[in-house]
Order: sequence, then structure tokens, then C-alpha cells
Amino acid sequence: MPKSNSNENLTEEAHPRPAAASPGPMVKSEPDGHLENDSPIMNSSSDFVIFSNLRQAPTIESAETLDSYKAIGFSVLDDLKDKLERMKGSRKAIDHTKAIRDLKEQAQTRKTILGVVGSTGQGKSSLINALLGERKLVPTNCVRACTAVITEISWNSSKDPDQQYIAEIEFISRDEWSDELEIVFRDLRASQDETPGAHIDGDADVKIALAKVNTVYPNITNAKDLAQTDVGSLLSDSTVNEYLGTTKVIYGSAATTFNRDVAHYIDSLQKGSISEDIKEDGDRGEKQDRMQLWPLIKVVRIYTKADALSTGAVIVDLPGIEDSNAARAAVAAKYIEKCNAIWVVAAITRAVNDKTAQKLLGQSFKQQLNYDGNYSRVTFVCSKTDDITMVEAAESLGLKRELDNFYDKEAAVQDWQNKGMQQLDNDESRSKSLYSYIGELDRQLSQWEKLETRQREGDTVTTSQLSSKKRKASAQTFRTSKRQKGGISTSSNGSLQYTSAGEFWNNLESGMPIFPENAPLNEEQIRSVIGHLRAKKDTALQEREKLDEKIDKAAEASGKLEEDYEKAKSHLLSSTIRERSSYTRKHMRRDFAEGLKQLDQENLLHENTGDTVVTFRDYDKLSKSLNVFCVSSKAYQGLSKRLGTSSGTIEGFESPEDTEIPQLIAHTKKLTESIRLESNKSFLNGLLQVLHSLYMWCDAHSNGLGFSDKEKQRVMDDVKDALLNLDQDLTKSVDVFVQKCKNVLTGQLFTKLDISVTKAVNEAPKIAGKWPRLKGGDEGLPFASYKAACRREGVYSGKTGKCDFNEDLVRPFRQGLANDWVRAFQQKIPEALGEFTRTSEQLLEGFHEVIKARIQKKASFATINALRSQLRARALGVTHMVNSFGSDIVTLQREASRKTNPSIKEGMKGTYSACVGESGPGCFLRIQNRMQGDLETNGESLFKAAIDPVKRDLTSLCERLESGLRAKIADMLDGMNQDYANVIIGQEVDEGIKEGAAEILKLLKEVDQYFDYKLEKGPDNMPEGDSQLLF
Repeated sequence: MPKSNSNENLTEEAHPRPAAASPGPMVKSEPDGHLENDSPIMNSSSDFVIFSNLRQAPTIESAETLDSYKAIGFSVLDDLKDKLERMKGSRKAIDHTKAIRDLKEQAQTRKTILGVVGSTGQGKSSLINALLGERKLVPTNCVRACTAVITEISWNSSKDPDQQYIAEIEFISRDEWSDELEIVFRDLRASQDETPGAHIDGDADVKIALAKVNTVYPNITNAKDLAQTDVGSLLSDSTVNEYLGTTKVIYGSAATTFNRDVAHYIDSLQKGSISEDIKEDGDRGEKQDRMQLWPLIKVVRIYTKADALSTGAVIVDLPGIEDSNAARAAVAAKYIEKCNAIWVVAAITRAVNDKTAQKLLGQSFKQQLNYDGNYSRVTFVCSKTDDITMVEAAESLGLKRELDNFYDKEAAVQDWQNKGMQQLDNDESRSKSLYSYIGELDRQLSQWEKLETRQREGDTVTTSQLSSKKRKASAQTFRTSKRQKGGISTSSNGSLQYTSAGEFWNNLESGMPIFPENAPLNEEQIRSVIGHLRAKKDTALQEREKLDEKIDKAAEASGKLEEDYEKAKSHLLSSTIRERSSYTRKHMRRDFAEGLKQLDQENLLHENTGDTVVTFRDYDKLSKSLNVFCVSSKAYQGLSKRLGTSSGTIEGFESPEDTEIPQLIAHTKKLTESIRLESNKSFLNGLLQVLHSLYMWCDAHSNGLGFSDKEKQRVMDDVKDALLNLDQDLTKSVDVFVQKCKNVLTGQLFTKLDISVTKAVNEAPKIAGKWPRLKGGDEGLPFASYKAACRREGVYSGKTGKCDFNEDLVRPFRQGLANDWVRAFQQKIPEALGEFTRTSEQLLEGFHEVIKARIQKKASFATINALRSQLRARALGVTHMVNSFGSDIVTLQREASRKTNPSIKEGMKGTYSACVGESGPGCFLRIQNRMQGDLETNGESLFKAAIDPVKRDLTSLCERLESGLRAKIADMLDGMNQDYANVIIGQEVDEGIKEGAAEILKLLKEVDQYFDYKLEKGPDNMPEGDSQLLF
């Protein structure tokens, strides 16, 4: 649309507002990122015509389309940057070049981290392989080694055909391995303790410790070998040192060989050399042949070109959240902290009965999800849907109609097998006998016809010239019995009899003409025999034809019965699988909501507020929105022809969609949408601001406002005054927002923290009293396990299960704080951010109206609308800025919520150490008394010290919000000042600069056309340098 000074052309047709969509992370918004209130900036009908199509991008809700916009935007910025860099000597050109560079640096899309958790043997590795479209990319052996290693899998951007698969195997550091070995030797020393009962369960701890050391140091095979060395000696091993603190990179062009190369490091079942390239001599090679490295691995990162990962999803297999290896456990905990979503994998045969959705891998894990705000981002994956006992499951699920149909078809097949099959067998036997019988007739006919020919030629022929009339019984026998009509009968005792074709011939002879053996035969005699044989043959052929027709019909009926039975069975099986999946989904959702409700109620009880109902959750909505997938990795791999030629499809699954793996892949990609949408929209809004600023700067070289120098100064003074007022108003808005945050965080939460400390102090001795197993009891830890937990600073996993003394002590504190924490970060802070955004937009609109009144007499409508359009982009930028702060708040609050447990662990070190030092008769009682005594004496200081880092983090969060917002606002006001200066004052008069600006202006006017062309062609289909066709 051309520029015009006519009022009639001032207004464009307003773009229709799209329907409401899901809000961003923190601020509720319309699809274009605008807040729900009818901001005058957002609803202006006087839009600037340049970049009109590009300005539609923020209204697009397709992440794929916006990915294309972003790629094209990068191309536009590169072209602009090249032209700006050729404008030597222009400070403004340098400023715009920096703005382009900054925008591109900020445009990196955050990854969407999907943490996959679940117990060993639940099918996680098989599920991940199916999602990746690979038969076996990650190891699937259900052994300790495989399940101990954390595996991160993300998109591989390499275009090198030899790097289709990449793995980075990161080993723990020397210090981390030293810490692990220290625990091993503490367990060894404990095993030598002479205290009665000190080594229960056959020295289980030292056996585990020895097994771990033997895995890495194969020469150490028993406790005696271990006792003769020390941590320093083990750390000095040259082979081990080649791995500690390093990262091994593996490249592969094929999944099979790549998997084998990676498995050498992480799978204890692999045989052969771990690293052929570093062997130097035979002895060393022999050692490495038996050495296993998985205890030294911190994390494995795999990069592959799987469609499920193409949009930025990162799948992290987290089997180690309860790992005895401290380094891996810390990595797993950090991943959980960063996760954008959590997948819980459980075999469908156990998912409902074990109440996986309600228990959610333990109370502390469930509470942490609550603190993190990740409860609504949980996905349950019920695996192994192909593992089913069909009839039993169908009966339990009430599939009466399908079962009745199946039983009817099964009975029909059984009846046929009992009756019809015997008749068919007899008919087939009779048919085969007839074939042989007819063959015998043909043989005899041939002989008699030859006699006839010789007799006609004048030869004397006799029956003696014939071969034996009786054929020797055929070697092949046929099931018949005592003769009946048609040659079928049974014996008197019901058993089957066997008749050869020769016996048919015996029956045939009884009606056949008989002649003396040596008497000459005349033509009439010969013709009578031939006629007799032909009549018998015709009769046999007719019988055989009817019998074969009967057999064909019987076989067809039998096949139809079998086909109907298989169809009924297949229908019942697929119906049972679907119905069980539907049942599982329903109950998982119910249990999930019930588990969260119980958690909230428990937290309310610890709040002591008197409330009994949580008002900020809709459990029914949470239940309905929970994603539950019931999948069969095995069936999907079979349908995808990845299980080998000997493995066909799995019964009950006719298409890949029946396995629900394709749906899970689509879900994986969809989980990245919110992050991609926000990132792309933020980039495109930044792109618009850069383009607008450039346009107004370049346009000012050719189109001034016609102000005199004095008028320019006066107007710019007005602009500066207005900007100063806007700065003051925005600062007040920031102050109001920050104060609200402080009221919530350092006010309400601080108060709640102090209250929760008092409760935790009172509860601590009672909690500690439940840790030891009392004499004659079956709850709590026996002495050896209790002491092992103290050696590991309160954390221990053994035959009695996992225990965490520190988490137990923190639990009442976290329960008392939970609901206030959730309300603060998932309700109150987002509301405050929304209010700040709406206020900022209104202030920006007011600023523009003030300046427009000063310049509209001199400025063209296009210039006014250019400034308005830029202001609109800046207002939208405020929304994106707030959303980015929302993401920062999520990250910071997650970090803060995790500070108490490490603090308690640190504060308890002295007590744990003292308990470990106790020995001799009665030491278990002394340990219990010491533990409870320390908690009673030092509990208050212990818990106050634990909340100090939380308070510091919350205070720091408020400070970071304030400083961050002020910095962003300062940048925005500086940009606005430059934009208005470009319009009002104009620019350099250097001819070279003017020519460059004119060239850029021409390019900017073609941006919309360029976007349309590229979107139609596809960003990847335009020939290199094709942008010059438009630019």
C-alpha cells in the first residue's frame, strides 16, 4: 500500500483478533502475545503499512510456521548487516549493526527437557528406542550397569554422514571418585567392627563396595585385597586416571555399530576391549578386557536425528535419582530441577495396582514436583501393552459380547475338529484311493486296448499276455475302514482301518468277464472287457469329481471357521488391549488427582491454618488434562520392521497408531511448542523493532519533517520531558511490582519459613526416634544399616530400602510451607507480572499520544503510524520481557526450594560422624540417644541455618527482578529516544551514507514480499544468493 497524506488512506482495515489460546509461562495473553485487556496500542486501526505481513507473525500459533519465519528473519538480518557494514564512518550504522548482532545472540531457543523416570524393568529403554525410531540405540539390558547411567538424548545438527550419531561420555572427576572410594573404605572398616550385630545380612555393605571396586579394579577380588590398598593407591592407577575428568566422544554412521561402541562403556555385559586405541601392551590390554567403566560415568549424551527430537526436545533417562553414586545422583537431581516435563514410565500390568500415579515415586519426589510447578506437566507412559492374558483380562473388563463371539467361534472350530475334520480326512482318503484306483483302471485299459490293436492286425492274443491283474498294494495307505457305501467305514471298536488301492481292484474283478487263460480272444470278448473297464472308470471319475467338490467345500468351510475364529480372537485381543488402556487411563487420572489432593490436604494439616480445602486447584480439571499413553514398544518396532525377519507383527496391533508410539512422538514434539512459540514470537517482535528503527533512520535521510532547527530542538526537548515522565511512571510501576513481590516473598514466605522452622524443630526428635529398628520390631533400620546411613551422611540404599534422614527432617518444614510457596509462585507473582505489563502498555500509549500531538502537523501519516507501529512492537516486547522474567523466576524458585536439604545435611555432619565413631556393646542405644539429643539441643539452630540460604535466594530474586526490569526499561527508553530523534531531527547529510541508507530503505520496503516468497518456496528451497532477486 503506498504512502499517502490523505485522511482517507490513514486507516487500514483492522486485522481480526484471533480466538484465545493458551497463555504464556507467566502472563495471560491472546495468541499475538497481547494481554487480555483492550490496550489502545494493540487495537489501533492506523497501522503502518510497511511490514504489515510480518506483523501478522505474532498472531500465528503454529510453531512450525514461526520456525520458518525465524529462519527467514535471520536471512534478512544477515543481508541488512552486510549493507550496514559497508556504510563506513556512520555511528548509527554501527549501532544498528550491534542491535542486529544482539538480537541474533538472544534468539537461541531454550531446549525442552523431558525427564523420564521409573523403576528398572518397566521398559524405559525400549520405549526410548521406539521413540527414536531405532531398534537399539540405547542399551536395554535389565542389569545394574545399564540402569545406573544417566542418558541425555537430543537432536543431532551435524550434516556429516559419518556423524549421524554422536555420543559424549562424561566421566566423574578425580575428586568425585575419591569421595566414592572413601565411602567404600568406611564400609570396609565397619565390616571389621567387632560390635555384636554390626555386620547384619552377611556384610552386605562391604559386598556392594567390593563389587563396585572390582568392576573398575579387576585385580581386587576380595575384602583382603581391598584391605591391603587405600584410596590414594587406587586413585593413582594410570588406566583409571585416563578416564577421570574426561569426556569421550564417539561418532557413528550406523546405529548398530554406534550402539556397540557406546555399550562398551556403559554395559557390564559387553565383552572385549573397552578402548582399543589406548592399549599399549598385552598386560594392560588384558586388564582392560575385564575392566568395566560404568561406575565412573557421570552422564552419557547422545545426539541423533530422530523426528521426536527435531523440535528441541531433550529426553533424559533418569534411572539414577536414587543412585548410590553421589556424583550421578547429583546430576539426576539437577536434571529434575531443570525439567520442563516429567514422564513416569510403568508397565501397564502394574501401573494401576501399584497406584503409580498416586504414589508418584515417593512422597518427597511428589512434593518437589509440587514446589517446582511441574505437577501439570507430568505424563504417564504405561508400557508393555502387548503383555496381556487375553481371556482373563477380557472377563475382568466385562467384554461379554466380544467374549461370547470368541467362544462361539472357538466352539465352532472345536466342533469341526471333533466331527467335520474326521469326515474330511476320510473323504480325502477316499479321494486319494480313487485316484489310485482310476490309475489302475487306466493301466488295465491300456493293456486291453493294445490286445485289441494286435487282434485287429491278425495276431492271436490271450489273457496270458496281460500283466498281473492285481497290483501290489500301494506303499501309501489311506484311512478307511470296514467297507461302507463309498468305501468308508469304521471297525467294530471304532478304530480306523487302512485299505490299499489294490483292494479296490479285487472288488472290480467280481463283475469282470472271465476267459480261459490260453484261449484266443476275439474282438467281441476284448470289447466287452474294455467296455466294462471304461464303465467302471466313468463311475469312479464321477464319484471322484463329486468327492473333490465335497472336499473343496469342506475345506472352504473349515478355512472360514478358522478365519472367523482368528478374526474373533484378534478382535477380542485388540478390544481387550484398548479397553485395558482406557481403564488404565481413567484410573491413572483419578489416582493422580487423588494423590495431589492428599498431598495438599497433608500440607494444609501442617499449616495449622484451620483450612481443610485447597482453593487454588481444580482437581477435576487436573485429572482430565493428565496425559496418559498406553504403549507397546515391541509391537511398534515389529510393525516398523525393526525386530528382524523372524519377528512378525504382534497380535492385537494392526497399525502403528494402535501402539500409541506415534501419538507419544507427536506429544513429545508438542511439549516444545510453548517454548518455541514464545522464543520465536519474541525474536520476531525484536526483528520488527530493528526493522522499524532502521526504516525510520533511513527514511529520515530523504523525508524530513520540515522543522526548523529551533523547532527540532523544542520538539526534542518535549520528547525528552515526555520520556523522563515515562521513565518515572515506569519506575513507579516497577516499584509497585517489586513491592508486591517483596510482600509475597520476603514478607509472607519469610513469616511462613519461621513458623515452619518451629514445627520442624518440634518434630525432629520424634522423626529420629522412628529411624532405628527396636528390639522385636520390624520397622526402622537395623543397626548395620543405620550406621551405614550415618557413614553416608544420612542417605542409604540397601536391602531395607532407601532412607534419607535429611529429607525426613525437612519433610514437616516443606509440608508447612508448600501451599504458600505454590500460591506465591504459581498465582500471586504471575498476577503481579500481568498487572505490571498492562500498566506499562497504557503508559507507552499515553507517551505516544503526547508526542503525536506535537509533531502531527509536520509529520506524514505514514511517519506517525511508523512510530505507533514501533511503539506497538515495544509494548509487545514488554510482554515478552515479562515472560522471560517469569521463566527466570521459575528457575530461581526451583533452586531456592532445594536449599534446605543440603543445609540440613551439612549441619548434621558432626552428629553423623559421632554416631559412626560409636562402637562396642550398647553402642546402638548410645547412637540413638546421641542423634535425638543433638536434634533436641541444636534443632533450632540447625533449621534456622537451613532457611537462611532460602531467605537469601528470595531476597536476591526480588533484587534481580528489580534490576533486570530497570535495565530492560532503560534500553527500551533509549531506543524510543533514538527513534523519535531519527524522525524529528533527521540524519547525516553525507552523500555516501545517504546512498547506503537509500539502498537499505529499498530493501526494507521489499521485506514483506521477501517473506511471502520464501514462505511459499520454503526457507530451504531458495537458491543461494536468491535474496538479491528481491533485495
